[in-house]
Amino acid sequence: MANYSSTSASSSSNLNNSVKRTKILLLGLRRSGKTSIQQVLFNDLSPKQTFYLEPTMRVVKHAYDTLIPLEIWDCPGNITVDTLGAPLSQFSSIIFVIDIRDLYNQAISKLVEFIVASYHQNPNINFEVFVHKAEKLQEDDKIENFRQIHERVSDRLLDISSEEASYEQVQLNFHLTSVYDHSLHEAFSRVLHKLVDSLPYLEDLLNGFCANSQSPKAFLFDISSRLYIATDASPVDSATHNLCCDYLGMINAFGPLYR
Repeated sequence: MANYSSTSASSSSNLNNSVKRTKILLLGLRRSGKTSIQQVLFNDLSPKQTFYLEPTMRVVKHAYDTLIPLEIWDCPGNITVDTLGAPLSQFSSIIFVIDIRDLYNQAISKLVEFIVASYHQNPNINFEVFVHKAEKLQEDDKIENFRQIHERVSDRLLDISSEEASYEQVQLNFHLTSVYDHSLHEAFSRVLHKLVDSLPYLEDLLNGFCANSQSPKAFLFDISSRLYIATDASPVDSATHNLCCDYLGMINAFGPLYR
């Protein structure tokens, strides 16, 4: 197995520079886990410390430099399309976070509101749904709640569709995530793949590397965030991915001691 890494650096300031950044909109109700996701992935916050994070009261923009420069907008739970302060056409991806225990209509209504708006403003936007805090439920309940949330969103979109607007055809990608395991890293990596224009070339390089080195698996990782930018054509095995993430976590923890 081969792990490659891109050079990365995290920053939450100096957004008004000349660097053109790919924007990701991070949405969800209050206490759904939006800020925890951003902090765990990009600021190396311990999952146990996320309990003490304050609710987001205003839009906070975070810059992160990896293979492509990112700008992540962490939004308060009461944000609407009208109060966002920017057109949805500016964003390449929307990540909507739903607490897996929240089966009520408020979260789904908010999600559908942004789906409808993005359908008209930016139909090519990547829409991702993180069904989050999966660690809170037992395995059977986890699968059932995930299924119910997926089903209710699909039903709601079908109900409001018409000949002029087929909202049910919007491509939604659902991910089961938790800050307490590497499901979050894998889900966000898949979001990132859709934003990397050079992904086919990177995959070809990794396929060639595996063929020439007889390596069973190869990832191109951003070391700091532990997100994989690309991988070869063989299926991603969760155990291998988790092992790589643990290894990179150890490098991040002990690497500075040897510099």
